[in-house]
Amino acid sequence: AALDYSRIRSIVSPLAVMGLTSQAVLLCSQDTKTPGLAVLVASLVNIIGDYILVAKMNWGIRGAAWATSMASILANGILVRKVWQKMQRWKDKQSQKVQDVPFLSLPNRAAFISLIQLAGPIFFVLIGKIMGYSSMTITAGSFGIAPLACHNVLMRVFFFFATCGDALSHSAQTFLPGLLYRKKLHEEAMSTSLTTTAKNEDIESTNDDSTNPRTFLKRLLFFSVGAGVFNSLAGRYIANSAGGTFTTDSSLVALMSRASPFMGLANFIHPITMTLEGSIIAGRDAGYLVATYVFSLVLLLSQLRYRCSEFVAVYHALLLFQIVRIIQFGLRVWKRTSVSQKKLIEGTEACAA
Repeated sequence: AALDYSRIRSIVSPLAVMGLTSQAVLLCSQDTKTPGLAVLVASLVNIIGDYILVAKMNWGIRGAAWATSMASILANGILVRKVWQKMQRWKDKQSQKVQDVPFLSLPNRAAFISLIQLAGPIFFVLIGKIMGYSSMTITAGSFGIAPLACHNVLMRVFFFFATCGDALSHSAQTFLPGLLYRKKLHEEAMSTSLTTTAKNEDIESTNDDSTNPRTFLKRLLFFSVGAGVFNSLAGRYIANSAGGTFTTDSSLVALMSRASPFMGLANFIHPITMTLEGSIIAGRDAGYLVATYVFSLVLLLSQLRYRCSEFVAVYHALLLFQIVRIIQFGLRVWKRTSVSQKKLIEGTEACAA
């Protein structure tokens, strides 16, 4: 049955990759409505498909696979079609050379190297996260079946609320690049031989809160703190007071209650960490991102290997992982924004003089 499910899902996997790429393009162009529509369509089609193919036609796991595949085809089709429409509009505004570029094509050597330089560090970060969280599961399983079951419930709660942090990270990656590019143009304008009046107009535009990346990041961090507080309280309540919803085993409920404070604190830190991580990715600070994950991952694995003498210590390691990342990302973002703001102030004073 599992093999049948995998075979059916693999049929639409190429389109799923195209859909993920299209979603990234749409987010970068600040189109958040189309991905939301695609998710809504996929959810409805999946529910209806499961009802018809599984409940009514009794196709079992194969029915569920076909329902999910149909939902994936429609959702990714919406995303790819929207990107095609955007490309057609972009081409109409460009030269004939750009208009002749096909919708689908293989990258040349230079483009491929550029893609690897951009996507390689992100791939490493994702692999690092998978290794870290998988190592937590392996360590939890070493304490027995009951701790492993408890860990599975707690991690589901953690990852459910972690979606808030992922959304904030995507927001930073979507909106910050444009603001940073606009800010770079303003800084270049101030350094050229423009008139004082033109420079002052640029300065006023740069200081506008609506186009200031520093102000935008502050707002994102404000929302991330609010999300962190909610995630922490709600996640801890579920693990500490609603454990009976997941199991009737009193020992599991007690174990969840012991680990819940550390999971709650990790849930509080996670949205802030992801916001800062998204801003670092938006600034293409890939080298620092990889270096921090190497250090954080080594620390996490060492904590799991040498400091976990009981199940709850796994969540000590999770909390430490979040703390180390927020400190590293926070210091980097603070340093870069402080330097950038200092340069802006110096340029403003020079132009005013």
